[in-house]
Amino acid sequence: MSQKNAKNELSRRTFLKAMGLTSAGSALALTGCGDTDIINQVDLEVRKEKVLPAVDPLDFVRPGREVHYASTCRQCPANCNIHAKTREGRVIKLEGNPTSSTNWGRMCAMGQAGLQGHYNPDRLTKPMVRKGGKLVETTWAEAETLLKKYLGKKNAKLAWLSGATSGHQAVITKAYLDAAGSQNHFVFDTVPPSVGLAANEKMFGHAIPKYDFDKAKLIVSFGADFLGTWLSPVQFGAQYGQFRNAPRGTLVQIEPKMTLTGSNADRWIAIKPGTEGHLALALASLIAKDSNFKGKKIGNLDVDIEATSAATGVSIERMHKLRDMLIAQSPSLILSGNSAEGFAHGSQAANAILMLNIMLGNVGETILPRSKPAFEDLQPQLGGWAEMKAFIDGLADGSFDTAVVYGSNPLFQAPDFMKADEAFAKAKMRIAFSMFPDETTMACDLVLPVHSYLEEWNTSVPAYAADDGHLNIQQPVMNPVFGKGSTYAYGDIMLGLVSELDATFKNWDSYGAYIRDALATMKPTLVNPPKATVAGQTDEEGFMQGVLAAGFVQTKEAKASPINAKASSVNLPQGEAEGGKYAYHLVPSARMGLYDGRFANIPWLQELPDQLAAVVWDSWVEIHPKTAEKLGLITGDKVKVTSEAGSLEVSVFVFPGIHEETIAIPLGQGHTEFGRYAKGVGVNPHKILTPVFDEETGELATHATKVSITKIANRGDVDTRKHGDLVLESIQTSQKGREIVKSVSAKDFDHNEGEG
Repeated sequence: MSQKNAKNELSRRTFLKAMGLTSAGSALALTGCGDTDIINQVDLEVRKEKVLPAVDPLDFVRPGREVHYASTCRQCPANCNIHAKTREGRVIKLEGNPTSSTNWGRMCAMGQAGLQGHYNPDRLTKPMVRKGGKLVETTWAEAETLLKKYLGKKNAKLAWLSGATSGHQAVITKAYLDAAGSQNHFVFDTVPPSVGLAANEKMFGHAIPKYDFDKAKLIVSFGADFLGTWLSPVQFGAQYGQFRNAPRGTLVQIEPKMTLTGSNADRWIAIKPGTEGHLALALASLIAKDSNFKGKKIGNLDVDIEATSAATGVSIERMHKLRDMLIAQSPSLILSGNSAEGFAHGSQAANAILMLNIMLGNVGETILPRSKPAFEDLQPQLGGWAEMKAFIDGLADGSFDTAVVYGSNPLFQAPDFMKADEAFAKAKMRIAFSMFPDETTMACDLVLPVHSYLEEWNTSVPAYAADDGHLNIQQPVMNPVFGKGSTYAYGDIMLGLVSELDATFKNWDSYGAYIRDALATMKPTLVNPPKATVAGQTDEEGFMQGVLAAGFVQTKEAKASPINAKASSVNLPQGEAEGGKYAYHLVPSARMGLYDGRFANIPWLQELPDQLAAVVWDSWVEIHPKTAEKLGLITGDKVKVTSEAGSLEVSVFVFPGIHEETIAIPLGQGHTEFGRYAKGVGVNPHKILTPVFDEETGELATHATKVSITKIANRGDVDTRKHGDLVLESIQTSQKGREIVKSVSAKDFDHNEGEG
């Protein structure tokens, strides 16, 4: 290779790396385009072309006319594709993109509520800096000076905590940290089942394989709330609809506290927390010994069925019925979720549950392989509690002197035993990229207000992609709500920072230009890339217009290799001592709506009644009727829930959809900051979790905490007739003082009509 060609190749590889496009598969594909320098791959006209959202009134604002833009919802890691309806330059409605296999035009309540986050009056609109112990507003000029002082240099003691991330935000964050000489990038999201993903990787070779709900005749889910909060509920909801079509599939949900998925199941089985793995092994033993079973027998499965029934609370008769269903209704799909995995033996429980898929021949039928990603750097990073703990521990022991947080809120999310606030306070400099004044943001020394996802460019990959190679496109659908110079895109800020340390990134004057160049560079690797469709339009212009109109692209992937499933031995504890001071298992339950607390500042979602309890604007503790009777409790009584790590005071909700030895407190409330709609409302059950961790992955065992319950106040008699349902005076059922529904009798209605 000549010196000139070597230089061109180096330049090409440098640019590919800067755009996260350097995996082996993509490099081969891009080589085929015949260019030796990435600069020459993109026509100059494309660089000059202004691919704009609705920001130019002369071109885009037509009074009374709707304009729609394809983009991506960033409310949760599912990253659904959306269409944003705008009028007079302002986005007014979000809906699912009907051509996307991620959500097929559907959208959950949290996605619909994205507008309330976008227009939220508590959004940060000016940078803040800590002076005299208090955060005060400052100018962007001063904020930029401080930012460059602390982040515009190499620093091996810099620690960075991100929420779940993917696409080019993940790429540019990594590029900056590499340039800064820091290896301390931590990713944390509360909800994704980290233990289960690790078990999938170990057993199937893929952390998130493809699930074919439609092909399954039977789904047995051990606590995977796939219709509520598990990975991609909108995608799974669509698949579940097909599963319910003729011939109608059967859903069995096994869990200690009924989830939204459990409420839709044909059979809901309440199980003692922490014993799900034992039940799975018992089922495997019964299946292996059945004369009708012709599948694969795995290892020594001599299980004491009577002892398992006593330990799990699931009757022997029901276990036999489950065995019969699993043998007769094939193929099936067995899922493991957070409530089964949230113990010190969580990985072992997940192994036992997922092993049923191997026995029953589901691998290759309802559990399918993934192809190797064309661009590894763009893939989702969901993180977990082990990374959160490493971030906090590093701050506590002085390993890190500068802490940066984006898309995460450790001071709210972390249990009290982690002492996150004390560790965070030890950093010499604390910086937040944030939209809202949450707990962590308000503890920082420098706060930089950032755009909402409806105001900025980006790409992302769904946590669960129905199709391999799916890459979402995110484009701004309107000007920044609070005007130019109020907030800035995270990508633009990061591009400025990394440019100070790596000259490669000076080739782009904005993050939007960087994203468009990356998409144009990916063109040779895409399935059916768009072309010009209008007279006089170049292919490059047609490509960019087509990509933005679609809202996503799909990269060419090599054919996926069959899964070589590997079952491993399972070692589960024999059981726990009964009774004692802490007699009840605590289930901190994520739910569709407030999720893990990130949406507590959105009134629409505060006013969305819980799908099972129908409570709004508050927290509650769910207790089984028999347990409530034993403790002398009724709905509305105030109790203290105490663990070894702390206590919470909360109102009782008597609820039959829970195991008798279990209580559940929903996640979402308990903020001490986060704006007017979230601050001071309800409690956060994560705060009283005890320091128990999964023995294999180091993940926090979120369901292993035992608690006691003590009544501290009577509610009084419950009127079960008013409005035909319970009226919970101590649990708020009003919308900031307004009744949710005003109702009158038919007689009174007719009388009022007559008077009119």
